Amino acid sequence: MAFNTTVKEAAALLGVSVGRVHQLISSGTLPAEKIGNQWFLDDLDVSERAKSAPKGGRPSSRLSSDAKRYILMNRTHEVFGFSHSPSTGRFLEIFDIRDPSRAPLSIVSPRGAAGSVKALDAWWRHRSIPASRNGIDAKLRKLGLLDPAQIPFESLGLSLSDQYWVKPEEADIAWEDINFFNNPFSDMNLKPASEGWEWLSEVGLNSPDNTSDGALSKRWVRQGNSTTLLKGSGLLGQEAYNEVVATALHKRLLSEDEFVPYELVQASHLAVSKCGNFLTDTEEYLPAYAVKQLKRKPNHFNDYQHYVDCCAMLGVDNAGEALDKMIVCDDILANHDRHWRNFGLIRNVETLECRPAPLFDSGSSLWCNASDAKLLEKQWNYSAKPFYDDPNRQLRLVNDLSWLDPHALDGFVEEAHEILAQNTSLAGRLDAICEGIQFRIDRLLRQL
Repeated sequence: MAFNTTVKEAAALLGVSVGRVHQLISSGTLPAEKIGNQWFLDDLDVSERAKSAPKGGRPSSRLSSDAKRYILMNRTHEVFGFSHSPSTGRFLEIFDIRDPSRAPLSIVSPRGAAGSVKALDAWWRHRSIPASRNGIDAKLRKLGLLDPAQIPFESLGLSLSDQYWVKPEEADIAWEDINFFNNPFSDMNLKPASEGWEWLSEVGLNSPDNTSDGALSKRWVRQGNSTTLLKGSGLLGQEAYNEVVATALHKRLLSEDEFVPYELVQASHLAVSKCGNFLTDTEEYLPAYAVKQLKRKPNHFNDYQHYVDCCAMLGVDNAGEALDKMIVCDDILANHDRHWRNFGLIRNVETLECRPAPLFDSGSSLWCNASDAKLLEKQWNYSAKPFYDDPNRQLRLVNDLSWLDPHALDGFVEEAHEILAQNTSLAGRLDAICEGIQFRIDRLLRQL
């Protein structure tokens, strides 16, 4: 956020009085920071309100006649109140900030005085099924909804990636009775292949699938006392197998608490990847995207240094070590999708202590998005993330390789070949993929 707009300037832009601007600041509707004796407002929020809000007076009935008031909860903790319009899907205001320390990062101002409706909307949308998910348009029509961001309200916004949920303001509901970590949800078992399989069948019901992000198909199931995430693949079905290859690599190089293990299971006629939830019922996942917004990046810092610095603000002093291992493993796998929401921290909701999250979601790798012709050209480069597109430049960010045992990689290419060979769709690509893995290993080891 950029707090540069004065109260007087905001009043002129919004066409309201200075007193009304102070009311909007006090209610949390407009984020602001006090510097000395003067308030400064967030530029973007003022601009957005100027475009959409009525000029002065009470909010129009068109925008607020169906508004519902909720309390954003983090497990058993009341974080802040907000209002939301079911008909438009818009968040209208944030009010009564009670526990800013447990708010989603970057929604509440640094001093906890105000919250950003725009940031709340963005956060909510990233907890929702994306519009790019296969089949979501038909599902929305069936549910009578217009926007995937409306779906999480069907299950109070509950998730298995954090402990947040929304409680209607006057409702008598307890987290212990409704959370998905400890209570049943719609689909309790993995159905056998003979019964068929639909990825979105539980969406819109009381299910954590309502808050599963990402473009690839996903579905949560409960097996006994544990929750398990099933994840599909693209056209060739390679991504699920890539997750198992990544698990084989991580087992060779990392300790058990540094990665999430995946395995293959059969769902109808599909081979999908399966992994357990890496969170307990007292923890939440903080994506790196949110962590890096804790402070403005100094001009002399690169993104790697800035993220490590932001982690230190949360008491995490081993973020650099975790990043080094992530970069090396992703480089071997040619992972082209390690975006800023695919790594991060785990925070204990009760103690607020943080630690690096284990490595997960490595399926978009091993040139799965390359055409056969491109792959057979044996160009083993790829577009890296998150710090630099150039994998060579990103690899140079690694500060310490003393943890890497070269002998642990002996036989890995053969193991990867054995896993990928189970997917007959990869038959014409398999040798080229494995040759590429060996190339990347050799290149890495030359730097030791």
